[in-house]
Amino acid sequence: MASSNDVDEYNDGPINRSVTRQRGYFHIFDLHTSFRLFREPHFYRKNALVYDRSSEKLLHRDVMFRLTEHAESDDRYISPFDGRIKRVVVQCVDDIYDNNNNHVTWRRTFIRNVSPFYMRLANWPTDHVDMTRFQPTGDEWVWIIVKWIPACAGLFCVLTFAQSAQGQERNGGKFDSFPYRFFGYPKVARNALEDATSKRTHREISDALNPIAKRLLRPRHLCFLRNPEVKHLQGMVPMDVEEWITQYRSERNLDYIFVAYTTEQFSHTSAEDMNALHQIAETAARAAGVAAYWIGCTCMPEAAKVHEDVYRISDVIRGAESLVIAVKRPTRDTGAIVTTHEMLEQWGSRIWTFPEVLLSPSGQTIKVYTWGGDLSQPMRLAKKQFAAKVWKRDSAVSRQLIDHFEGNCVLSHLELTTIALQCLYNRNTTQYLPGDHSYALMGLLRLRPTVDDTDSGFQAFARLSLANDSQKLMERLVGVMAKNPDQDWHCMDDAYGANLWDIEPSIQIAGIGDDDTVIVDGVRAANVRWKSFAIVRNLRRDSWKRIFARLAIRWAPLALFVGAWIVSFTSPPPSATASSSSTAGETGGILLAIGAILLVAGLILVLGAPKLLRVIYSGKFWLTQPWFFGFEGHMDIEGIERQIWGGRLQRLRWAPFGSPLSRHYRNELGECVGVDPCSDPNVRAKVERARHARCGEQRIFTLVDTNTMTVTLFESARPPIAVLLVGSEGGMQRAVGCSYDWTSGTLYKETVLRLETPCVDKMDLVSRIRLGLKRPFASTRGAGR
Repeated sequence: MASSNDVDEYNDGPINRSVTRQRGYFHIFDLHTSFRLFREPHFYRKNALVYDRSSEKLLHRDVMFRLTEHAESDDRYISPFDGRIKRVVVQCVDDIYDNNNNHVTWRRTFIRNVSPFYMRLANWPTDHVDMTRFQPTGDEWVWIIVKWIPACAGLFCVLTFAQSAQGQERNGGKFDSFPYRFFGYPKVARNALEDATSKRTHREISDALNPIAKRLLRPRHLCFLRNPEVKHLQGMVPMDVEEWITQYRSERNLDYIFVAYTTEQFSHTSAEDMNALHQIAETAARAAGVAAYWIGCTCMPEAAKVHEDVYRISDVIRGAESLVIAVKRPTRDTGAIVTTHEMLEQWGSRIWTFPEVLLSPSGQTIKVYTWGGDLSQPMRLAKKQFAAKVWKRDSAVSRQLIDHFEGNCVLSHLELTTIALQCLYNRNTTQYLPGDHSYALMGLLRLRPTVDDTDSGFQAFARLSLANDSQKLMERLVGVMAKNPDQDWHCMDDAYGANLWDIEPSIQIAGIGDDDTVIVDGVRAANVRWKSFAIVRNLRRDSWKRIFARLAIRWAPLALFVGAWIVSFTSPPPSATASSSSTAGETGGILLAIGAILLVAGLILVLGAPKLLRVIYSGKFWLTQPWFFGFEGHMDIEGIERQIWGGRLQRLRWAPFGSPLSRHYRNELGECVGVDPCSDPNVRAKVERARHARCGEQRIFTLVDTNTMTVTLFESARPPIAVLLVGSEGGMQRAVGCSYDWTSGTLYKETVLRLETPCVDKMDLVSRIRLGLKRPFASTRGAGR
């Protein structure tokens, strides 16, 4: 946790902080610590919650095609060692491990120091020194001297039998692989051959997977005016258009106006409202000099075709001569809506009226008729005025769409889809189907999939995106980091402040899955190790100084032992003659001198052992074994280095742009330097709140990347068991951190981090992944064990 000597302004420079001390194996004496013999870590704390699923055993097929049964309902991960699913065990800082707030669905363990014991001894005399200064202070020198002799004595005992501090190379020098495979069928696939029904022809499968609705060349029904050349009301006759063409053998006079209204103002169950609506429509049609008008209450087809045509009204609007809007005070109005402008604003707040204005004929003035007003003098409003006068809630955004459809400033497909969806979700609707917003959106696009009753809002949008050239909109959406954890999928606000088109995807959406998931291909992924740190293999350049130190540290105990043995056993025998005594004395003197030299040299080397070890193992790394280490909570960089390398060696650095919690400043050389995020009081407050988080709420985790030697603090509801590279943005890689629902074989996005680009070559490609953008709520219960 952040110490009291942090400053409030994190951009003032690096913060001098004391090293966080972890109790380590002293936790084994805690009452809440459990023990297991055959799996690591042996000591852990049980989770208080499990998912409230069926007590029956559930099946899981792993990447090796093994089918296994599991009854446990806590969080699991896929082991990179054997591909089996195992319980998630997360190492935590002390204040989280000892916290009684254990409302999580994963096991916890304490943080262990994995560095060799002799490295801890070598760094112990100087681990209290502030490494940002070049020279220790007077008080620090005193403590260095006091701790030096005990450290040398300890090293003398262990150096002879010491193991290497190099660690092992894994996976050919790459991150731990993520052995995952999706075995199911997509609900909608890009390729027709991947349909679950294999007995149909290729064409039948293609049409069935994501069928495209045909456009209406003309309306099915229209209300034709009686005596259209007469200006006063004569009534109308609703008629099938094909029948009218057959009867009059002409299409020349098939001009019509589109009459737009909302049922909030004109109720379909009120005969008075319907009469008023038709009177407005007929008045407008005769004033426009057309022979017919289209109005939803009469011209919608019979019930059997309503489901098909209600989402294709956009074709009717495109073919109209002009757009007419009918408004009146709503029946349930309490007096707040009085003027025509207020009625028009209410009309414009509905979802289906939005595309009606956008698709109305360009250059035509839109007439607004108010029931109860003078129908001979309608309000005239240009389309470009709607953003400022009617759509005040999102005027700046909606104006971009008006300019696009007027041809003033044409948007790309990606911009059009993104902005239109944002505007549609700002409006109200009485839901007919869950995908209504997407069905309203598809009226603005060229290709429109047919309506599917079983689609959720996300699935309807995903099918629409797959059908159109949307410039990989869904692929980009995968890499968006939500500003708010409760943010819906259709809100594309990015926590990093990037636009959707700023993200360059490196993946492809291969299909749409059930339960609001997508099938993703082309992903590079890596496993995150949560249960403990590990010794990191590294490469350092050899130097004469390092070679000498390595030889000296290995031979120091032997020189000390041999020198002491020679000195203790070298003396002339008492019964020797004078001549032999002289010869023996000369030999003994030589041996005594050699022994003394070896003894002194060995003693000097032993006394310098802490320094020699730091010479051997200190310095910067040229290459390291890539690992993703994770732990729950916050710990300063020096504390993390002590757990991995046994001392504060200034190898790690805070990632300046790794997550929304990352912080950085400009140093005196104008360079960007990452700092401890907890130097910002806002981040420190989040760290404190996370200690008391409930199940499903945001918690604080830390990711250590030994490939780039960076540390990233981030928020997530669950520990992500893997990171998936899905694209690039701003010169960095978008990495989606995912949890795993083993019961359905689905990965769910928990967070999005920004990693440095060199990590791409250190990750392996994985098979197709079933990915959910938001994990659904799952009820939990007490573990009872």
